[in-house]
Amino acid sequence: MTDPMAPDDILRACGYLEAVWRDDAADTAALLRHEPGETPTSVLLTELGESIMQQLLPAQAGIHDGMPDHELAAAAEKMRTDPTVQVSRVLLETLKALAPTATPDQTEIIARALISYLVSISDATENDVLPLLNTLRQAALQRCGDQDT
Repeated sequence: MTDPMAPDDILRACGYLEAVWRDDAADTAALLRHEPGETPTSVLLTELGESIMQQLLPAQAGIHDGMPDHELAAAAEKMRTDPTVQVSRVLLETLKALAPTATPDQTEIIARALISYLVSISDATENDVLPLLNTLRQAALQRCGDQDT
C-alpha cells in the first residue's frame, strides 16, 4: 500500500481530470506546469488512480474493518483471483510505467483512461464524473482542515 497523497496533490490531479473531462485546454496546460522537484501531473494521476483502486476494489470484494480473520482471508483470496482486480492492476502498472516521462498528450491519455476506469468499475455514469471528482476534492479539503487542527 502506498503512502496517502498530500491534499494539494489530490486537488491538482482532480483539477486536471476535470479540465480534461471539460476539454479545457487552458486549464490542462496550466495544471501540467510544475516547478523543479514537484511531482509531475502524470505521476499524480497514477497515484490518485492507485489510491482509488486501493479503496474501491476491497470494498467491492466485501472487505471491511472488523472482519473475522477467516472471512478476511477468503475475501482477500477471492479478490486476488478476480479478473477485474487483475485487469485493474495491469492498467495501473502500465499507466505508472508511462507516467514519469509522459508528454502532455500522454498525460491526457492517462487522465482519460482513469476516468473511463472509474466509470467502468463503479456504478457511475458519464454524468457522475464531475460530481465524483468533486467528492474527491472535498475529501482532500477535509483532510487539509483536519491537519490544521
